Amino acid sequence: MPPRVFIPEPGPERERYLTSVPRRSERASPRPLPALEQAVSRQLVVLINQDQPASVEADLAGQYGLDQLGTEAIPLLGARVALFRIRDRRPEQQVIAAMTGDGRVREVQLNYRYRRHSGPVGAGNRLPQYGHLKVELPGAHELAQGRDVVVAVIDSAVDVKHPDLEGAVAGSFDAVGGSDKTPDFHGTAIAGIIRARGVLEGVAPESVLLAVRAFQASRPGETPQTSSWVLLKAIDWAVANKAKVLNLSFSGPRDPAVHQILQAAAQRRVVAVAAAGNGGPKAAPAYPAAYPEVIAVTALDERDRLYQHANRGSYIFVAAPGVDILAPVEKGKHSYLSGTSFAAAYVSGIVALLLERDPGLEPGSIADLISNGSHDLGPEGRDDQFGAGRVNALHSLQAVSKLSAEKR
Repeated sequence: MPPRVFIPEPGPERERYLTSVPRRSERASPRPLPALEQAVSRQLVVLINQDQPASVEADLAGQYGLDQLGTEAIPLLGARVALFRIRDRRPEQQVIAAMTGDGRVREVQLNYRYRRHSGPVGAGNRLPQYGHLKVELPGAHELAQGRDVVVAVIDSAVDVKHPDLEGAVAGSFDAVGGSDKTPDFHGTAIAGIIRARGVLEGVAPESVLLAVRAFQASRPGETPQTSSWVLLKAIDWAVANKAKVLNLSFSGPRDPAVHQILQAAAQRRVVAVAAAGNGGPKAAPAYPAAYPEVIAVTALDERDRLYQHANRGSYIFVAAPGVDILAPVEKGKHSYLSGTSFAAAYVSGIVALLLERDPGLEPGSIADLISNGSHDLGPEGRDDQFGAGRVNALHSLQAVSKLSAEKR
């Protein structure tokens, strides 16, 4: 067992610990990425209906001058996904246009990139877990703790040996591959906010986590990234392994293939929760948060002020604590974290609480319960900064209890 890391009891020793804990924040460039940087150079993702012969990929590669890099079955879409690289210097869009009319191809697109934006900044000394009080978790936990609800954390590698996550992860899947599988702070923090049960308590401390590794850094010091190809495999695996909630704390461009698989997941009554983005007030909509099937979450601080780097827009659904959130990170440690990623984890946990109370809830009903239970912030009614307002776990759970009583 790794050495346990304890937050000291209240007093001078705790004050010293909290002051020493590092603080990380997320920030993205508000300017859209150039087209060449939005996707992996010269790579194409192709969806092929599963009833097509196994030889189709090789035939497509030969006909269109491609190298086949891999093929995976995606049962959720009733398809196979193939990854190709263009052999010569032809523009990607030229090849896409040629393949679009091919009857063997359901969908052909760029292999889009998705990014996390984070880095260490100064030290902080905030009270631990103020967010639990802001969303009334103490009262909510008297009604539900997310028991047995499966939540997939599609992120970087999770430190499953962290003391706060002991017994939390029921299954893991590496959608990336490669030799470096080192746990990262981001995936560990998301998992901890949702399900920690140690010196810190998660939003849904009795839920079940699936740790799906979908991000990696190409070189030391680089921000981890993922792609359409990896996300299709990751989401398909999560749904096949009975995930009822998908936490998607990342952002990228509009992506038809990823949108299709999220639509298919919604039809299976799987709830997708995503970070609204950290590009600032003038940033373009962030995906997957901006898809209508996804709950888009922005971040608030302890005084209900919007995170300064948060995106704005009509797609923002609700707001949750996401500034100076104390969470477990890699190597058994803790950190203060800021960004819409961590606010999304709060909402994923609340979805798990609702599903414990009523496992038959549809995604649309869950979204309504979360929206209607929220505390309005900013201009009256829904707005482009806070959506419906700050989520309130207790109010949403009380509404579920009322619905159940009415059904009886």
